[in-house]
Amino acid sequence: MKRVLVVVLLVAIMNVTANCAPASKAPSVNRLIAALIEVESHGNDQAIGDKHMKEKAYGALQIRKPCVLDVNQRLGTKHRPEDMLGNRSLSVKVCRTYLERYANRKALGREPTLEDLARIWNGGPMGWRKQSTLGYWSKVEKALER
Repeated sequence: MKRVLVVVLLVAIMNVTANCAPASKAPSVNRLIAALIEVESHGNDQAIGDKHMKEKAYGALQIRKPCVLDVNQRLGTKHRPEDMLGNRSLSVKVCRTYLERYANRKALGREPTLEDLARIWNGGPMGWRKQSTLGYWSKVEKALER
């Protein structure tokens, strides 16, 4: 009986550990999101961008409809891009959810880097491969150095 209890306890600990980001990773992702906010809106939670496009970008992270639809599908929510205005916590939640979906070991075939995350945020699920996202990464990298 004791052996079964120990095994169950070890399995439970392994599951909790596997589902948590390593302690060293969480601060890095937090710093990355802060840098994304700086690049996207200079910290303006009321920012509206891409005004020339049909689907505008909203909030501190300049979130557009395709991203919100993706996250809604994953979370079973009904957010709208406009909901990001003035709501940094929701914007960050949407960003994290989107990046967790597309910037992971399974999708990339390796552990994602901060560069991968930034380029996916800018260029979509395959943004980490697109030449067009390299300039964006350069801006984010400079913001990370500040």
